[in-house]
Amino acid sequence: MVTNLTFRQLLDVEEVSERTTALRSAFAAYSEPMDVSGNETSALSVLLNLTYPKSDVKDLLDQSLARATLEDKEHIDSCVNEVQWLHSHNLKYPDIRVSKQRLKTKPPIAKYGVISGANCLPVLGWSHDSGKVNLIKLFGTYFFWQGRVCCLAELTQDLPKPWEKAFKDHGMQSKQILELCYRVSHFLPGSAFPDAVDRHSVQVRMPYRDGYLAITPVVSHSLQLEIQKAALSKQVRSTNIIFTRPASVGDLAASLGGSIKVLNYPPRVNQTASSSVDTLLERVYRGETILSLRTLSQQRFRKALELLRTSRFAVALKQRRHQRVTSLRQIRASLAEWIAPIAELRAAIEENPQLLYKLDSGEFTLERQLVTLPAVELSELLKPLLKLLNSCLSNHPETAQYAFHQQLMLPLKSQLKWLLSNLCADERISQSDNERPQCYLHLKGIRVHEAQALSTPYCAGVPSLTAVWGMLHRYQRQLNGILGTRIRLTSFAWYVRSFSYLEGKRLPEFGMHGHKQSEFRRPGIIDHRYCDFSFDLVVHLDGFDDDLNALDTQPEALKASFPTTFAGGVMHPPELSTTAEWCSLYQGELELYSKLCGLPHSGTWIMPTKYKFSELSELIGLLSSDPSLCPTMLGYLLLGAPQSRSNSQEALHCYAEAGVGVVQCTNTSEIRLQGLKNFFKRAFWMLDAQEQFMLMKRI
Repeated sequence: MVTNLTFRQLLDVEEVSERTTALRSAFAAYSEPMDVSGNETSALSVLLNLTYPKSDVKDLLDQSLARATLEDKEHIDSCVNEVQWLHSHNLKYPDIRVSKQRLKTKPPIAKYGVISGANCLPVLGWSHDSGKVNLIKLFGTYFFWQGRVCCLAELTQDLPKPWEKAFKDHGMQSKQILELCYRVSHFLPGSAFPDAVDRHSVQVRMPYRDGYLAITPVVSHSLQLEIQKAALSKQVRSTNIIFTRPASVGDLAASLGGSIKVLNYPPRVNQTASSSVDTLLERVYRGETILSLRTLSQQRFRKALELLRTSRFAVALKQRRHQRVTSLRQIRASLAEWIAPIAELRAAIEENPQLLYKLDSGEFTLERQLVTLPAVELSELLKPLLKLLNSCLSNHPETAQYAFHQQLMLPLKSQLKWLLSNLCADERISQSDNERPQCYLHLKGIRVHEAQALSTPYCAGVPSLTAVWGMLHRYQRQLNGILGTRIRLTSFAWYVRSFSYLEGKRLPEFGMHGHKQSEFRRPGIIDHRYCDFSFDLVVHLDGFDDDLNALDTQPEALKASFPTTFAGGVMHPPELSTTAEWCSLYQGELELYSKLCGLPHSGTWIMPTKYKFSELSELIGLLSSDPSLCPTMLGYLLLGAPQSRSNSQEALHCYAEAGVGVVQCTNTSEIRLQGLKNFFKRAFWMLDAQEQFMLMKRI
């Protein structure tokens, strides 16, 4: 197999079948552009011969076939006609029923911390008639030429001399070349928008000025292509979205055989660590460990220990300090997760002191002491806890080298000392006596079935943050409709209790989907990623005092107006056997925070971050270096100015790209240790709706 060769080297391969296979791969839509500088004639032969089905061409360098192709006016006309279906954004992805439309425009406004087509090299894709997927390869295949990435359709706007010579070498006259260039440039305008919204295109309502704007999300060909390259080179974690008719989707899907890769970063929920308080108490009573031993063997903890052990060998002082700070931060987070069950039990006992009686006459162990001793006496357990930690490290083959290590003993001891001094949330939050009066709504244990796990066409895992905002906006409208108030749900904090992908594909419902909208039939299956998950939401409420007081007098309205859908899935309150009080109002931060500190350590908070990046490679670097980060959709970046279009759900309509950002998965232990002020400052999301974008951001 011939791989990683230059175009010049591929031309020198003598075996025809091997050379042709390598050339097809090199000029495929998903491949890195091949440098053809100085070999324009051979490159043109390859591009001309690629316009035929694979079975009809044995040698892509067959110049006689290429010359005959240029002389075939009907064939060349067909190739030229397909140029009009080149696009910057694919309207047929993922629903191939969208037809006779294309979108070609400049990328949206670039935003730091949000990845879109604006952060990628602008390239054009193609989608039209699946039977003509080969014809576009003449003018739509990208290559590297004299320091830039381009295709023949772009070069014909002002055809360079080397390419003019290449056409002449294949038998074309100057007049024919000029005519060809004119026709191609006629089909390639600077921008092109549909005049009407296709009935199969998705529309989403978003706030705009004093009303709403209908948005049709579209996929950027440039960004989708960059993600395919990153996934194929194993730089990111990915999963496949399968299309059974890839040529109908576009040239990129066709080149990949219908297997489109998307980033796959589900929220960091520890499914195996979830235990009830009664179970934890029973294990402590029997003398069994409740510490999260799995945390100590995780790669991120081992990597932090290794980095701390070797940081003194770094050449630069700044590098040594950076490595030490980074490793200590991760070690503290991992150790907090290790003792999280202890903190969870202490929080439960503080709320219900009667639970202590379940430990009477039980085994007297270190973990029982950690659970039952007063906070002021916990420091006495530092030495035995450090000894237990090193014993746990020595019992695992991958961490044994770090047990009782002289370079690690002091840092580990200092981190454990800090954790013990901050183990009790009650002592820390009781100092906040001058809190401002605030109104919060805590939705507890909400369940969602068959929700969309594809937050954007580019990534799967954490559901879209705009889906959370949309659900709360609907909740606000229904609540105000019942109460006759003007309450606003301004921001939210999101805690994911459990998360699991669903296997298989969902069968579409019957509907009127024929060409004349008069046939009752089932549409084709579109591959997606679905998930079941449960979550808590903490929502900040704002409004006039009289409106907020109406919630106290009519609390049942909060449950009656609760929405039933979320991210395309079905949403339910928790089972009554689990909890009957799933919808609670709090008039202050202190009481609410004390409740949130008792949430299971197996879940995770979806937190905003301050990371700024302007390229996909920078985002990939962040995801590789910090396992707590997950990509997801932050909102929409508008393409062009909103305008009136037929079939729009609102007076104004606009096409928009989904903006991809990162969220940080933070467990309850870290929230508890960082304190009340940090939580209410860092955990809440709000929608920033502007003229050119609608993005979720930290308050």
